Amino acid sequence: MSRSASAWVKITGARIVSLLTGKIPDQGTWPMVWGNSRLYAADRWKKRRSAFEHRSYDYDDALRFAVATRRGSARDIREGSMPREALEFIASRLPKPRLNHGLRGLHIGNFVGISLAHLCDAACRLDPGAVVLSIDPNVPHRGVDSPQDLVVGLMNRYGFEGNWIPVTAFSLEPSPIYDVNNASGSATAFASYHGQSASDGLGNLERLGCKFDFVLIDGNHTASYLRRELAAIARIVRPGAMIFLDDVDKANWQQVHAVFNKARRFGFAQVAHQGRVGVLRRLRPAEMRQQPCQDPS
Repeated sequence: MSRSASAWVKITGARIVSLLTGKIPDQGTWPMVWGNSRLYAADRWKKRRSAFEHRSYDYDDALRFAVATRRGSARDIREGSMPREALEFIASRLPKPRLNHGLRGLHIGNFVGISLAHLCDAACRLDPGAVVLSIDPNVPHRGVDSPQDLVVGLMNRYGFEGNWIPVTAFSLEPSPIYDVNNASGSATAFASYHGQSASDGLGNLERLGCKFDFVLIDGNHTASYLRRELAAIARIVRPGAMIFLDDVDKANWQQVHAVFNKARRFGFAQVAHQGRVGVLRRLRPAEMRQQPCQDPS
């Protein structure tokens, strides 16, 4: 079979599968598979555009939307996202905006965007001009390739595109990608699939002079990485800023639990702990003079 005939068979097969399942081809094959095909008529685009009409944020709706994309299993999307009660606990402890500046938040580790959308919604309720910046390398997680696609969809679905700044990067240096077991045999051209992304996101924010009022950390769960994240975060948050750590429960994440318990070393005081979420507060200069911070290494 000639190369052109082989390509025709693959493209036709992909079109048939997509039409039967209703699943949109991934970004890497979309142009090749569909192009200007009359089979992919305008009404199919209209149906998909309706999914992004602005509506009020709702946790259950966000989960349904992410699951309906079929970019990952329903179980992985649900288990990989923070539960409603944890996010409501965080939302109840967000700081109020100050008179001289709007509310500014930092979100580390997006997955499909459930916690990011929830946090952005809570911040906008306190301050309609709130801005949340998210850092995530957009590498595969729980079988979801390019999860940032789902994040962008969620944020636009709830009208947060004007209150959100996405940064595609690792917070520090690149860390191993465990979801990719057969990268060498994959046909995808996505650099993110092979663990490629920008790095030192926190360091770059410091160089830009950014200051935040709250931070949610739900990224790398190793103690050495998290300790250095906290040290970097201490330099880009305002005194009194609230820091939320996910997965501090000792039974499942001993390393995160250990870092949370020693947060005073890095200039943070423990404020609260509920289930999987731990809350820290950035110490003020007078408080830090009473007990100087130590080297995070």
